[in-house]
Amino acid sequence: MSDEPKNKPVVNEFQPSMTEWFAAIGEAADANKFREEDNIKVERLEALYQTISLPYERPVEFSAHDLKEKAPAFAKLLEDRGDDLCAIRLVPKRENLPKIRNRGLSIRECYESWFLKQDIDFDDYRAFICPHSDALEWSAIFVVKSDIIFGEIVRGLHMQLTHGNTTAPVYRFRYDFNNFEWSEDDSEAAHMIARMVTAIKVSDPQKQDVLCKSLDSCFASDYLEGYFEVTVWPGSELCFTDYNRLLPGYITTPPPFQKNVGISGASAYRGNAKGRVKIVTPENIDLVDFEEGDILVADNTDVRFIDLMKKAAAIITERGGILSHASIVARELKKPCIVGVMGVTTKLKIGDMVEVNADEGIINIL
Repeated sequence: MSDEPKNKPVVNEFQPSMTEWFAAIGEAADANKFREEDNIKVERLEALYQTISLPYERPVEFSAHDLKEKAPAFAKLLEDRGDDLCAIRLVPKRENLPKIRNRGLSIRECYESWFLKQDIDFDDYRAFICPHSDALEWSAIFVVKSDIIFGEIVRGLHMQLTHGNTTAPVYRFRYDFNNFEWSEDDSEAAHMIARMVTAIKVSDPQKQDVLCKSLDSCFASDYLEGYFEVTVWPGSELCFTDYNRLLPGYITTPPPFQKNVGISGASAYRGNAKGRVKIVTPENIDLVDFEEGDILVADNTDVRFIDLMKKAAAIITERGGILSHASIVARELKKPCIVGVMGVTTKLKIGDMVEVNADEGIINIL
């Protein structure tokens, strides 16, 4: 396989973490909760690894101070694995300090050209160095709730889903613990998702009890409830990258899939709205005459669009997924939102009066 990832997305510096999204929309309490949850995700994943052998990007942990001083254990890591690609996370020991991260450089490059240049008190941080691949076969996000599992999977890098910036096909699924329903048929995608959800099925009551007591976990039909991010490395190796217990409470179950229905996409947040279309791009975002109650139509959204998202009656994007960070924020703003509407920025025109039926994922021109 080539070292270049399939369907490589464009990196968008305006797509922050979930914690930063909530801070940007003024939800400080939610931002703090997510910061705390994110800062201990390695401990949760390690508990799952120890209890049910869940595969994850298992890190090597150091104090940031030991990295700065190049302590013997870290010096040995540099000598043995300095050319390996890594993902590094600097996790604060104190509240209200930011998490700092980098991904995609070799351990040596990351240490010399990034880590040593950080303007922080190194005693305030722990450092987690994780394996990394730029040639992922698949990436997925899914949510397990009490009555359903749903999510999406794409060939290539995980940021395509979290940032909503993929040009590759996104396959969405629903699973009622008996049958799978898919937005599009792809046997390989279906096989990968089946492997992923099976990995978090815990049939042993004693192991369930351990996780309930240690992680305050819940189960639905023996499946571990939560929000999960998963990648498939070369060689079809599964690697879980997140297990979040808070996010399912912010994510509504999407409606059944609509196929071959006019202008349509995936419902990220249900609801109905009527209004005038305003097509917004990063280039015209400061110039567009956007009024309260207009319909925001964009290729994709990021933090630059927050003020318009707050004013919009509904949000429609050409790209993006139901579990992208921007979609989760649209839910928090309680804005009807339809994503993945192919060609919508050309099918609709500025000033069109439209009805957005996000209950079914359909847009009608009035």
